Amino acid sequence: MSSKKENFEDFNDIYNSHQSLILTTRFGITSAKLIHSVEKNLYVVMAIIVSITVLSILNISGILDYFYSEDVDYHVDVILSIILVLVLAPLISLVIKSRKVLDKWNDMFEKNTITTSMKIIMANRRKEEALKAVVLSIGQITEPFKEYKESTKSDLTEFLDVSLDKNTIFDVAMIADNLPPTTRLKKVLDEFGMILIKIVDVTVDKKTVENLIKSLGSYVSNTHYNIGLVILIGEEISEEAHLFVNQINNNKRVKIDQIILMSKPSLNSHEQFPTNFT
Repeated sequence: MSSKKENFEDFNDIYNSHQSLILTTRFGITSAKLIHSVEKNLYVVMAIIVSITVLSILNISGILDYFYSEDVDYHVDVILSIILVLVLAPLISLVIKSRKVLDKWNDMFEKNTITTSMKIIMANRRKEEALKAVVLSIGQITEPFKEYKESTKSDLTEFLDVSLDKNTIFDVAMIADNLPPTTRLKKVLDEFGMILIKIVDVTVDKKTVENLIKSLGSYVSNTHYNIGLVILIGEEISEEAHLFVNQINNNKRVKIDQIILMSKPSLNSHEQFPTNFT
């Protein structure tokens, strides 16, 4: 237990020294907020256009006596309504198409920034390294996780070797229901969803991904829990595995918000860390 605790003694130092490494992640979050802000503004514009159109139609029909007068040029109202409808129809179509494209771009950006950041931060393929890397790479959980560690004085081993059920064990698992109800980390994970990391010492192929997805699919069906992110780390990633995961992420056939495959090759023999720290 003490050796595991030592693995996290430098968490605060790592957090401070790697702030520049997670700037890309923070930029990704900012970009996502900007995208949704633009979308909201478009909806405001559409709401205004719809309101004007409705008022014009009611005015033409004489339902709104308040707007009715002998001087009203009904032909102008008719033309204005037609123009507004013609403008509104393609705008709605554009917003729907743009949202789909922007959501895919946002997912890809978040996926790439998390993967790149974790690869830089992780010294090796150990589960302790994976936990620190994912915490530092996802801006939403970095500060809440730091607060949790400091307030609970935890050695953080509760996030390691977690069993979802008798057939599914993850090297790293951050689950809201396993945390004290008053912590900010729990609230963030309730919204974000579970964060699960599986580490294998071989090449990740399509079969490996299929087996993992199958076990998680059964788990989600039985529990109805929300899984926000699944990361599968291996020596290498096969091209078939990448294509398979892209299909899953695009089609959302599985109730997992995002699946990431990450290669982290083993260190050369002369670069291996010593097993004895005494």
